[in-house]
Amino acid sequence: MTNLTELADRLAAGAVVTDPATRRERAIDSWSLALLRRAAGDEPPLPDAVIFPRSTDDVAIALAWASETRTAVIPRGAGSGVCGGAQAAAGSVVLDLSLMNRVTSVDTVSRVVAVEAGTRGDRLEGVLAEHDLTVGHYPQSVAISTVGGWIAASSAGQASAGFGAIEDVVLGLTAVTPRGEILRCRPVPRSAAGPDLRRLLVGSEGTLAVVTEAVLACRPRVRDWVWLARQFPSFPALADGLRAVVQADLGAVVIRGYDEADAQLSFGALGHSAGCAGIVGFPAHVPGLTERTALAAQAMSRAGSSPPPADLGPGYGEHWWAHRNDAVQTYAAIMGPDRAFGSGVVVDTVEVAGLWSVVPRLYDGVRTALASHAETVLCHLSHLHSAGSSLYFTFLIRGDDDHDAAARYRAAWEQAVRSCADAGGTMTHHHGVGRLKTPFLPVELGATGTAVLARIRAALDPDGIMNPEVLRP
Repeated sequence: MTNLTELADRLAAGAVVTDPATRRERAIDSWSLALLRRAAGDEPPLPDAVIFPRSTDDVAIALAWASETRTAVIPRGAGSGVCGGAQAAAGSVVLDLSLMNRVTSVDTVSRVVAVEAGTRGDRLEGVLAEHDLTVGHYPQSVAISTVGGWIAASSAGQASAGFGAIEDVVLGLTAVTPRGEILRCRPVPRSAAGPDLRRLLVGSEGTLAVVTEAVLACRPRVRDWVWLARQFPSFPALADGLRAVVQADLGAVVIRGYDEADAQLSFGALGHSAGCAGIVGFPAHVPGLTERTALAAQAMSRAGSSPPPADLGPGYGEHWWAHRNDAVQTYAAIMGPDRAFGSGVVVDTVEVAGLWSVVPRLYDGVRTALASHAETVLCHLSHLHSAGSSLYFTFLIRGDDDHDAAARYRAAWEQAVRSCADAGGTMTHHHGVGRLKTPFLPVELGATGTAVLARIRAALDPDGIMNPEVLRP
């Protein structure tokens, strides 16, 4: 407590909070296993304090203190992560950036926005809408996640097919190293001045530094969409059809594909009862829209499926856009205190990725692995690239009780990651690693890659204070 008093003396009044309710609220993020354990009465360790900085200088003061006292620091944005990347440890402090939520400037000439790391996505988009701009980064959690969290977890939004992922829009950033030094990467369109330190911090999950400010690229706001949707007889046909669209480079911003089970859940309200579904969305203002949509339709029709993909009409895209973030509330109802599906139930997502040549076996392998433990498994192609795609699995496990469900959950993840590696994929596309996937890093990176990561951490954080149980197998 003496050390905390010293920190409190260095910061503004009220910046260091030690009441049990605040510490408990910020002890975990939205990882389903942590929520399940809490529901079962297995409370995780509480941090000793929660620190609320209001500026980059405050973060520097806090980290310098933590380095002096060798106190573990858990950086936190809005707590929407689903991998345990912001889970406290005994004797740690949580560094909560939620009060650093200002959009500091909008440069309409360069189309860039400067923003503090604790700013939530819906607030950022609200400010940009006043300038008829958007970052175009629309994760499902956009209303409950922060810019700093996007960078830390290497996030990708639902329009990434056209607008790119977070690393494509970060032009500059400010971060604080574990010893309290302030690193400023100036905003430029590109630089060849050595390895890109911006990219080093994207996906670092608060283990190398704390990102406090960012400058992001913007683009014209999309006011209206034009949608195409097709029904495919199988998942391989769906993947081929959407691959043809993304590789045709027609300017589609949203491209998504649902296997039969996920299509029935997502579009059942429209009467969908069979087959896979693919949707493609174009901004209505894009030049040459008529030709682009016609070519996209042709590309899907040439996918080689039998029967050819049937036209589902624009209603599928319109329905998806209107309900694209509903799963956030569904997840909260199932895993939150209401336990909508009762005890002994855990729901989670696995988002893997691979080259197009391995997508079919990646789908079969991970789906089979999850199905051996789960009651329900759904999958959709959520983020498509010219070279490959992510596969976003949703699974529900029902155990005899919460403890049995937790054991089944661990087994499902173990088997799914092994199957992903066997198929040549990556175990995460945009959710990051957290505590959940840290044990599997040697499978993903190999012995040499794991050792390189450890040496980078040791160079920047020799005392090992930054999120010590994440990205450290």
